[in-house]
Amino acid sequence: MLLHVWGIDFHRSTGEFRSRLYFAEPERKAAVQSMLAVGFRDLAYVATCNRVEFYTTARDGYADTRPLWLALLAKLGLDDDAFYRGYHLEGKAALRHLLRVASSLESLAVGEPQILGQMKDALAATRAWGLPIERDLDRAFAFAFETAKKVRTLSGIGEKPISVATLGMRRIEAFEATCPATHVVVVGRSPISTQVIDWFGKHRPHAPVTWVNRDVDRIARLPQASRVALGALADFVDRPPAFSHLFTATASPLPIFTRAFFERLTPRPRLLFDFAQPPDIEPGALAGTASTLVGLEDLLEEARQNALDRARAVATAERILEASLREFFLAQKEAPILRDFSRIEGDLCTQATRALATFDAGAADPAARQAWMEKVLRRHLHDAREHLRRVLRTTAEADHGAG
Repeated sequence: MLLHVWGIDFHRSTGEFRSRLYFAEPERKAAVQSMLAVGFRDLAYVATCNRVEFYTTARDGYADTRPLWLALLAKLGLDDDAFYRGYHLEGKAALRHLLRVASSLESLAVGEPQILGQMKDALAATRAWGLPIERDLDRAFAFAFETAKKVRTLSGIGEKPISVATLGMRRIEAFEATCPATHVVVVGRSPISTQVIDWFGKHRPHAPVTWVNRDVDRIARLPQASRVALGALADFVDRPPAFSHLFTATASPLPIFTRAFFERLTPRPRLLFDFAQPPDIEPGALAGTASTLVGLEDLLEEARQNALDRARAVATAERILEASLREFFLAQKEAPILRDFSRIEGDLCTQATRALATFDAGAADPAARQAWMEKVLRRHLHDAREHLRRVLRTTAEADHGAG
């Protein structure tokens, strides 16, 4: 396997460092063309918010691609140390990594489905740009996509979310028939608050969102502020408008939303999410109302159970991945000629070494000479075997196409 990869992910870098390797969609074609000019045979560029990776294929099993990666990083304005901040894998290790990434085993949120689509888009874009994709690179990605689909289908790795925010969003969908989103209010500036705003912007863009906080200036500086209406928390509590959904996640030590607040509301079904600890909604405040409350403890318990199920799914996914790798590599050795070649390779090496040993018999270190000759012979026998495999694969694919 001639696959090589250099990359950086959320484990090993900051967002600022990854941004120096990130190219927006309009810039990618020119950027990859420029990087190819360094000397790569082909190059697939995979970039997400949590990782940036470059996949290529080497000319043979002994090629050292480190000078190419150093030249690529230099072209991007980075020094040699950047190479060691990332990871460089080749051969079987590179293929295993590719499968793990495609199967979402290396994702920040293990099991998320987006990475597979992003990788498919990356390869499709390279092909659409008319840039080179060598056969080994194409086969590696096709195998990764096939394995990722198998992992998702057989392990169920992405079926049960463990994020409290994601679980909350699923409750929205479950109650949508009886409580559609007509006006959403988000309280506080926690990460969950911004996730909720992002979710509604993507999945329910028709629903207006109002974001309230004690200090409006503090949320006005955040990226989500440009997409929603802003308001002061005190005004919202005193004069609440009509709303269908309320999401609250503040650091208040005392409840913000008391019985008096809900008595000021017009009667109607509402869906309320309290992500705060201690709760922002006073216990018992909803008695006698038509509102439904989803509390943090409910979601945390579901998340804990899902985490146990996810761990079992990950273990299953790991077994599926390794079995696929084993099958993939053994399939390359199944041709009778290759099996016979592998069987006699050791004898050929021994006989050839003995034959060469008759030359230069007066060398000062016979053991060192013998070790050197064995290394040279094994290397050339390996080259011959790999060449034979490529010839057989090409012939088999040509026969299949003709049929």
